[in-house]
Amino acid sequence: MAKIWFFVAALFVISLVVCGCNSVNLICNVSIGPSQGIINHNCSSYCGTPGLVTLPDGNLLTAYEQDIGITTQLSIDGGATWGPSSTVYTVANPYIALGYPSLTLLPNGTLFLGFSPALPPWNGVPTYIIGTIGAGDVITWSAPVSISTPGWTEGCWASPVVHLANGNLLWPVWCYNNAESPSPSSTGGLPSSSTVMLSTDGGLTWPKQVIVGNGDNGYDYDESAAVVYPNGDIVMIIRHTDADGSGRGAWLRSKSTDNGNTWSAPLLVVNNTAVGRPTLALLPSGGLVLLGRDKIEGVQSTGFGTSWDEGLTFSHFTNLGVGGDDQYDAMSLLPDGSIAVVTANGTPTSIDYRNLVDLCSSALEPSK
Repeated sequence: MAKIWFFVAALFVISLVVCGCNSVNLICNVSIGPSQGIINHNCSSYCGTPGLVTLPDGNLLTAYEQDIGITTQLSIDGGATWGPSSTVYTVANPYIALGYPSLTLLPNGTLFLGFSPALPPWNGVPTYIIGTIGAGDVITWSAPVSISTPGWTEGCWASPVVHLANGNLLWPVWCYNNAESPSPSSTGGLPSSSTVMLSTDGGLTWPKQVIVGNGDNGYDYDESAAVVYPNGDIVMIIRHTDADGSGRGAWLRSKSTDNGNTWSAPLLVVNNTAVGRPTLALLPSGGLVLLGRDKIEGVQSTGFGTSWDEGLTFSHFTNLGVGGDDQYDAMSLLPDGSIAVVTANGTPTSIDYRNLVDLCSSALEPSK
């Protein structure tokens, strides 16, 4: 019997070596890749909150807030250089906040650009425009469509849309339902709720909204991101920032196994010194990368960690090395298996590019 257990243990150790994983946390090695690029360092007043998508031909498209509009730029060399900017949406009122642009390539080959324009007192309204990709990656954008979010009196703000295993679309949003304005200067620490909207017709309508984390319990469920595993599991990571003035943040995890109709109770999985909006990407070998604002060795920047159990545990966070007080990023998988990363830096406001390389050759079994 002792020999049998020794043989089983040996197989387990070998499996970890093959995966390149740490024997304690079962974390594979993800490193910062060689590609770096400056997308925009010439913002006249503000650039921020980027989205990112890999087009069908492998080129990269980013969209971000710039002054009072949404700007896009294209890279045809894996992020090393970026073409001229193009404004795809503008607002006539300079007091309108554009609200976190994000990009998704839909299964039908069109682009979904989501954002949440808002006027003071910042009642955000989830809005989207559809991009049709033409020859040479020339994109034609539709008129904006605003979504009604029933039951939320103080507005909602959108995160990137994901498409589900059953063909439906899921749109994570976070909302306020308070008598007081959600403006950061006037909330008084009032909590927000994390919800998802579901569409069964490719995004034409969003008739169903499901609560993932309810702010009525006094806990703040803020910006979020979702990722869909090959087995259909949906994992959502939700931001929480303490309202006591400490600025300390945390990321919570919730999971759905029924295409977003029900969710597990949000569970604390990362308790960093500071967090921003979470950004998620699946590695080719099956791991989950979580990237966002973090303070590493006393430096406020952007960090990333990796999970091999569908977001229940993460490795220690590695500094991406972009500098600045960053809170917003985006990731997209490139054809060569590396992960493209776009970051927004607040000091000064600028948009930068990095890539991450997956050094793992195989994946562990997903959590049940």
